[in-house]
Amino acid sequence: MISNWTNLLARRDLLRELTLSELRSQSQESRFGWVWWLVDPLIMMLIYWGVVVGILGRGQSYTPYPVFVLCAVLPWKHLSSSLNASAKVLRAREGLIKSIAFPTMALPLTVVVAGFSNFLFGVVILVLAALGFAMPLGTPLVQLPALLLAQIALVAGFALIVACVGALARDLPGFMTHVLRVGFYCSPTLYGLDLAQQRLGSISGLWGEWLPRLFVLNPLALLITGYREAVFYGRFMSGDYWLLLTAESVLVLAAGYRIYQYFDRRVIKFL
Repeated sequence: MISNWTNLLARRDLLRELTLSELRSQSQESRFGWVWWLVDPLIMMLIYWGVVVGILGRGQSYTPYPVFVLCAVLPWKHLSSSLNASAKVLRAREGLIKSIAFPTMALPLTVVVAGFSNFLFGVVILVLAALGFAMPLGTPLVQLPALLLAQIALVAGFALIVACVGALARDLPGFMTHVLRVGFYCSPTLYGLDLAQQRLGSISGLWGEWLPRLFVLNPLALLITGYREAVFYGRFMSGDYWLLLTAESVLVLAAGYRIYQYFDRRVIKFL
């Protein structure tokens, strides 16, 4: 069955069952189950807080730093866990693919949706942490639904691409670890977008003019900034950043969809 939105919608019951199966599988593989999705970001937050603030003596301009870094760690965990799982999902489901006719793009999308379901629990922790630090949460929180839509579009688009490459290249899962590690530090996770632009802008010559603009083209930088604007700073993200984030989300999802369609039948031959 050809992988397209029409066939996927027609088999939405399968997508639902695969998503529930993925969630059950994640719960069975860990003693804590879905609770780990809450514990893991909190542990990471405490580690970065201790290293950046406690040891390096940085981050005072982003007080409270735990909420600042949690705004980045949560969406990044959704991205990294989805891409790591997508890199091997087609090979892991080889028997199912060869025995049942269904749009195989449902498999990486199932991973994304399951991770997003867990991510929503993390958003609750983020809001509670902000309240715990007495941060003024107000009207800017209305940006959250749009940010959630942008996030799931970005992660889904990247997951579709990674799933294709993962079926063609067996070594991709190991390589993804290093790619994601580089992406983590090249995105404003431990620091703010303002600091990155300031440091890049201080470089002499044309590099200092263009690097800050190129850095903003990173969709994860805009997504993380959006969460921080809504929760940490309590203000609305600028309109040009919103336009850029929306355009990149649609573009990544469309690119992932077209690439997956192109490799759909070819991928099965490599399984």
